[in-house]
Amino acid sequence: MKKMNKKTLIGLIVTFLALAASIFVLISAGVIQLPEQKQEAAPAEVVVEEDESQKRKEEYRKLYDENKAINQDYVGEIRFDSGLIEVSFVQAKSVYKENGELYTFYTEDGKQVTDASGYTGNDVYIWTYWKTGEYDYNDNGGSTFMDYRNNLADQNLIVYGHHFSVWNDETRTKAFTPLEQLLEQENYEANRYVTLILENEIRHYEIACVYEFDATRQEDYVDLQYWRTNYNYDDYDGNAYDAEYYDHYIESARKAQMYETGVNWTSDDQTLTLQTCIGGHAGELFEIVVLRQISTETY
Repeated sequence: MKKMNKKTLIGLIVTFLALAASIFVLISAGVIQLPEQKQEAAPAEVVVEEDESQKRKEEYRKLYDENKAINQDYVGEIRFDSGLIEVSFVQAKSVYKENGELYTFYTEDGKQVTDASGYTGNDVYIWTYWKTGEYDYNDNGGSTFMDYRNNLADQNLIVYGHHFSVWNDETRTKAFTPLEQLLEQENYEANRYVTLILENEIRHYEIACVYEFDATRQEDYVDLQYWRTNYNYDDYDGNAYDAEYYDHYIESARKAQMYETGVNWTSDDQTLTLQTCIGGHAGELFEIVVLRQISTETY
């Protein structure tokens, strides 16, 4: 092959530069148009996730509005992401309605309460079904309800639900009966996440601790006061301030826990506490499930 002489090489370079300059001028003048760069479409899976999220929120809104129309005391839904529990809960702030009228509610044996002395808002729904306002011992076990002292901004939301015996709940699905599964560590991982659906807010939680509260032990009343709506205030002692109690409670709960969850629960956390009886020990042994809030979203 012949070597390209210097003169020929220079000629080729000049020709190439002239051609490039001509193309540039034509592009600038709009004579030649470069093909538009196609915008990459959003991955299909992202679009699907957004659609599913919106659909879920619409379902929540519909559910909330329907239940609120049934009973103005309706607060929201507790849903384990696993489906272990899906239950509505209500709250009565007092035994009297806002208009001053006494609620219709019942004792455990089905007698209507006419003298409200000594009763609190927690007694309104314990044996009364929130959808009908009627006494309900066997079918729904009354209602699942939030503590009458709670506001949704509180550090600790407390929700109570019944535990059914096998003779009136063979399916083991009513109210808070399924919480009994969380007494065993093998059932923890699959059921650790919980969603709280409120009026305009969705709160997400994870289970931090599961323990037994023994109502016959004085020590438990001192160390495991899960009923405090704000941990550093004693609601049953004139709302007295107790700066160290939350840390003390966490330490005591960890000592009493059924197993280690691995969740980093600290005194900076907002919590949701679920309480139910332990089978065969109603009024003596209670299962306490403490969940720490991990995120929130509006809808």
